[in-house]
Amino acid sequence: MKKKLLCVLLASAMALTVALPFAGCAKEKKESGSAYVASSLYPAVFFDDTGKNYVAEEDKSTVIELKKGAKVASYQVSATDLYGNAVQDTDSVAVFDEETRTVTAAGRGILNIDLCGEDGMVLERVSVTSQGAYPSDPSFDKLSETASDGVNGSHDPSIVEYDGYYYVLTTGWDTGGNQIRRSKDMIHWEKLGSTFSADSRPYSGKAPSGKAWTAELKEVANACDAPGVTDVDYWAPDIIKCPNKEGFWLYSCAVYTADMGQNDGNDRACIFLCYSEDLSPGSYSYVGMIFQSCLPAGNAEMYINAIDPQIIFTPEGDMYMAYGSFHAGLFMIEMDPDTGLRKAGMNRLYSDAEVHAFNNSREQSGSDGAKYCGVQIASGELEAPVVARHDNVAIYDDDGNVTDTLSSRYYLMGSYGSLAATYNMRYGISDSVTGVYCGYDPTGDGGQMLTSSDGTRGNGYKFMGAYQFVYADGTAMSAKADYYDDAAGQNVTDATVAYKVYAPGHNDLYTTRGVNIATRINRYDGNDPNSLLGGSFALFVNQYYLNSQGMLVINPNRYAGERARTVTAKEVAEITGGNYQMLTMQDSTSAAMVSQPVQLSFNGTDGGSFFAGGEEYTWKVFGDNFIKITCPADDYYGVVTPAWLEGVNKGGLTITAIGGYTGMSIYLNCDYTA
Repeated sequence: MKKKLLCVLLASAMALTVALPFAGCAKEKKESGSAYVASSLYPAVFFDDTGKNYVAEEDKSTVIELKKGAKVASYQVSATDLYGNAVQDTDSVAVFDEETRTVTAAGRGILNIDLCGEDGMVLERVSVTSQGAYPSDPSFDKLSETASDGVNGSHDPSIVEYDGYYYVLTTGWDTGGNQIRRSKDMIHWEKLGSTFSADSRPYSGKAPSGKAWTAELKEVANACDAPGVTDVDYWAPDIIKCPNKEGFWLYSCAVYTADMGQNDGNDRACIFLCYSEDLSPGSYSYVGMIFQSCLPAGNAEMYINAIDPQIIFTPEGDMYMAYGSFHAGLFMIEMDPDTGLRKAGMNRLYSDAEVHAFNNSREQSGSDGAKYCGVQIASGELEAPVVARHDNVAIYDDDGNVTDTLSSRYYLMGSYGSLAATYNMRYGISDSVTGVYCGYDPTGDGGQMLTSSDGTRGNGYKFMGAYQFVYADGTAMSAKADYYDDAAGQNVTDATVAYKVYAPGHNDLYTTRGVNIATRINRYDGNDPNSLLGGSFALFVNQYYLNSQGMLVINPNRYAGERARTVTAKEVAEITGGNYQMLTMQDSTSAAMVSQPVQLSFNGTDGGSFFAGGEEYTWKVFGDNFIKITCPADDYYGVVTPAWLEGVNKGGLTITAIGGYTGMSIYLNCDYTA
């Protein structure tokens, strides 16, 4: 009998369905809730634009429930399209019945219902998304081989919301800080500038303190042993809302790349904290030093690297920072939510000798090294830790019945392997913020997340590796792009270019308005002679979900504003006559998995079967949109959800699931071309 999720912390697991509100966040404390409505986050409502009656009746409308004793005098209704533009005819988006407080889908957009008091003042706003059975064309930003605007040139993204926008901060090279982008819809992005630059010139203007940037960031340059601040690059930021005051904290890491391999044999980096009131370029003031590293040449694997900070809160408001890259692995230290600095202090600049002493004594309980370095949460060739917390989620059996509700669970995701070639996204699960984080475990022994020496293998659940969907008529996953044609010696614009999801990684996990989002790097295979985008990279956004077994699964298609809804086995089998393209992640490889055609048969009730690789698989849909796929190697649990299918350029269904025994993800896209 196959063993399933034998990690010590889970006897069963959690799930997130379309009917559940906000279930946790990678970065914020647990919200106190609304004063007037049961929830300010409602499931999307859907209208049936397929003519095939695929939208369930319960998904066509939702009721705004007031809290007991809440007094609302009137309602004001407004609407926008899915990209934030005002819509005058609100009924064309959705219809609001004041008497029953029911919102019924009519078209694509967002209906905003303002709850008003006797004086006409707005007490609270509730927003409901209305859309068709499948997403419409999102008109993604163009990809580019050389551009650094829109999604292009974005590396190591961290996401946060402010003033009606989503902001992403990323790595910056010679730009005067971390790059800043923003979006209304997480689909179309504009580049605003950099954290330490008032305009496009690096370090233009002065810091908010009034100091020149060279003086403001002097301690950062000293920690990196750099001649000056203009010699420093800023990698892998994490941006969060301050938990106990207005404004935002930026955790960034600084490196002096020219220092790597210098005469003294040491490579240095540091993690430091800045504060901004409004996320605008040039508004980030230096607060203090968090962590330093000094890696001696020839023995770096024994040392922690001061890179890739990421903040996580517990439901009680306790604050932690995960950090680290390769070498000694990933670590976690406790932070002070009032100051943003370490709870244990030790926030000053240290000498190389002191940093080495901390590292060498980190395993001695109660030592200064243990206080400075914190708790190890993973080991091996991995980096870019991100921890997501999900709260109050339901557990389901294979018939869709709720068997339990869990309080809080934590998911540690890291990027295994080399960022330029072998990156793959893996995670482990814990019921404690500091671990132990466990991945898949065929032997039943449990144990901490770890990788192989090259990062292509390990015991983390493989959330996403390299892949490409190629459909029955030869159409490949593709997008609009600009590139340079070497043969013709000229630039080509607005071309349709096939691409792979290649070396995906260094992601953030974020929950917003009932949607779970993974922002990540997508690279293009520079060694592939057919790759017109070379080895460049861009910001990609994917929606993720929790399956009925409490594991994370990701939509393999870029986020196009889709929302989860009830999906039946009949729809799965009928939408494209059972024709799908399927691919499965594999351990011990970084090569792109290319999809293969499968034909799903239907048993007339809740599922059916199909053949792949000479083996028979069975499938079953249960609950609102859960699916179980079984084959001799494993049981894969996942979800069925709407998606925008690039290449065929049409909305359809995607299936994403993960195996509890093999730890590998499996993806299926419906195939209209078969």
